[in-house]
Amino acid sequence: MLVLALLAVVAAAQPNLAKVALRPVQVGPGYVVQQRPDGQGTAQRTLDLCGVKNYPSESLRAERLQINYLRQNAKLALSNEVVRYKPGGAAQAMREAAQHVATCPKTPIAFEGAPPLRYQLTPIHDAKLVKGYVAVRIHRTGTVKGKRVDDVFFVVYQRVGNVLSGVYSYAATGVSASAQQTFLLHAAEQSARNLRGGSSPTGGVTA
Repeated sequence: MLVLALLAVVAAAQPNLAKVALRPVQVGPGYVVQQRPDGQGTAQRTLDLCGVKNYPSESLRAERLQINYLRQNAKLALSNEVVRYKPGGAAQAMREAAQHVATCPKTPIAFEGAPPLRYQLTPIHDAKLVKGYVAVRIHRTGTVKGKRVDDVFFVVYQRVGNVLSGVYSYAATGVSASAQQTFLLHAAEQSARNLRGGSSPTGGVTA
């Protein structure tokens, strides 16, 4: 009976990733959830800043949930990935992400079936995020099937305990990088609230 009781306590202590994930209202007015076919389970990788090499923490993931957020006719979209790791895994993942940001090569990188492209990573800052966060502006350039690629997107990683949250933004052509950054950081601040277990106000930036 003692063993069963201990197992019940452990199970109850595990975070509910659905409660940690952003709610649509935290992203912005009118945004709705779009479920991903690869949104659950650890078959889909989490960390891929500057390629997929040297991320041993991927094998320490225990549970993963990723949700997309869209709004009709909006030019900004968001994705939130929340991951529970085995003890120590989330802290290791954050160290690996920070190391990749610091050492990302200037030469083209090919991964996940994509052709070689250049990724310029620039750290961004927000005092409202969880201490130790990793936040970057990514400028991607190159050529795919004869067409020029030149776009910008943003990534923020934060963690509390064994849970990591990744917030990713995407923008249509013509949206300024500053507008996308404002959108991304608002959502990342809401994600920080969720990680800390605090209540979150409604609202958000428009897009």
